[in-house]
Amino acid sequence: MSLTKSERAIIMSIWDKISMQSEIIGTETLERLFSSFPQTKTYFPHFDLHPGSPQLRTHGSKVVAAIGDAVKNIDNIASALTKLSELHAYILRVDPVNFKKEITMVLSPADKTNVKAVWNKIGRLDTYGWEALDRMFMSFPTTKIYFAHFDLSPGSAQIQQQGKKVADALALAAANMDDLPGALSSLSDLHARVDPVNFKPFLSPQLLTHSLLVSLATNYPEEFNPAVHAPLDKFLASVSTVLTSKYH
Repeated sequence: MSLTKSERAIIMSIWDKISMQSEIIGTETLERLFSSFPQTKTYFPHFDLHPGSPQLRTHGSKVVAAIGDAVKNIDNIASALTKLSELHAYILRVDPVNFKKEITMVLSPADKTNVKAVWNKIGRLDTYGWEALDRMFMSFPTTKIYFAHFDLSPGSAQIQQQGKKVADALALAAANMDDLPGALSSLSDLHARVDPVNFKPFLSPQLLTHSLLVSLATNYPEEFNPAVHAPLDKFLASVSTVLTSKYH
């Protein structure tokens, strides 16, 4: 997870803007966390977890401030966050799963209902497909090796065509959540030689799945609320698992 010099410069630059709204961003982040992943509430039994409560605002500011300390000490994050690390490990006893990308991929009936509801609004549009590909190629350039014959300039005709295929495949999956392996069988065969790392978590971020989530959140902020955040995450992870199930 080493950061290049240019990546560090980008992080430091954007953090100057984020730090100016630390309470707002921190509070909204916690609200989304507790709403999308309610099991995390167990570590805050003494908190008033209602949206916008004083305790959420105070703790949200602390979260952003801690990340700010990490940014200021980006060359030695481990040392800068030693006290916080010990606090979460030995006193608060926080399960690391709450910091990692470790979400169960079992979609409940409620999850499926939420995914279908949001897909009825966004599933017929193709924009997010090619925007996600643009984002993936720029953020994770190693994925370009599977598209050596493509014009990979942002918004090219080939990227837009491939983006439509991505959108169509996800719409098909959303319509067949009770049998994803069956619905995506031909696509799974097609991707059998694509390294699963391009679909699954690698180090900290995800690649295509992560890019899709960001594109969806950017294009459909009202639909991408905490109630559908976790179900969409599970859904995309499930699709990724199916597409890479035949890798060899």
